[in-house]
Amino acid sequence: MSEQNYSDPLKMWKQMYDVNEKYFGKMMNEYVQKEEFSEWMGSVIDFNLFCKKMLNDQSKTFLEASNIASKEDIANVASLVINLESKVDTLEDQLYLDSQPELDVAALKKELDIVTVKRDLSKLKAETKSIHQQVSELKSSMESIEQLKSSMANIEQLLQQLTTKQPTNQ
Repeated sequence: MSEQNYSDPLKMWKQMYDVNEKYFGKMMNEYVQKEEFSEWMGSVIDFNLFCKKMLNDQSKTFLEASNIASKEDIANVASLVINLESKVDTLEDQLYLDSQPELDVAALKKELDIVTVKRDLSKLKAETKSIHQQVSELKSSMESIEQLKSSMANIEQLLQQLTTKQPTNQ
């Protein structure tokens, strides 16, 4: 047996680490390859997916109850903006590109339907104001969502602690 040098704690620690790593590495490799481990890991993943779905459902319910703009509302506003831009482009084309002196103002008004443009613009302003208010409410409610995430992280930590204790009880 070789004489050990106790004056170098780092070398002793490395030797101890190497011996333990060989033993526990082999043991863990054998355990991970068992069917029971795969089943247990599958149940852990199923539980995590269930918790994520529950959090997503609760978040969706919370956002709906808070009267926050949905994807459809935002898409509707975007559609109104695009329609308005199209009408403005048509108006610009009519006014600037067609500089004929006999420009028929009545026909131009009929073609562009200025009343519709004004109505769309007022709808756009109202919906933009509503969305701005909903975004403000969303900012104020983000703290609640962060608390939910923190609670979920605590549940996952507890689950991890429970699952690490479970395989040793075989």
